[in-house]
Amino acid sequence: MSAFNWVLINEICPVCQCDATIRCQTHVASSFGGGEDGRFQNREYRLGDKMRWWDEGDSEYQKWRVLGRKDGQLGTRIAEEACYSECTLCSARLYAILRFQDITPSAVLGIGPEKEWPSDYWR
Repeated sequence: MSAFNWVLINEICPVCQCDATIRCQTHVASSFGGGEDGRFQNREYRLGDKMRWWDEGDSEYQKWRVLGRKDGQLGTRIAEEACYSECTLCSARLYAILRFQDITPSAVLGIGPEKEWPSDYWR
């Protein structure tokens, strides 16, 4: 079992074709550890929200990124992850590729049905 957080994005669902909130499960900045405000897990964020994490001077800080792309990371301040996701309207099982910069979900790079998971990303 691993820790995860949620990123809520507003997109057109590729299944029901409606403007919907898509709930994306991310392992970026997720840990059973935490600080005074609780564990770094099971929290909801939106694009542009800086995620809670250890301070940059802490030895745990660099663990915020995940190995999402099969060809490696994009540097120390950027990460990408294909996330298991769900449409909150039709409950379709989806994937969403999210880019994170400086522990902040910054962009949606792709979205589609889970059965079409992109081969460049780990599941």
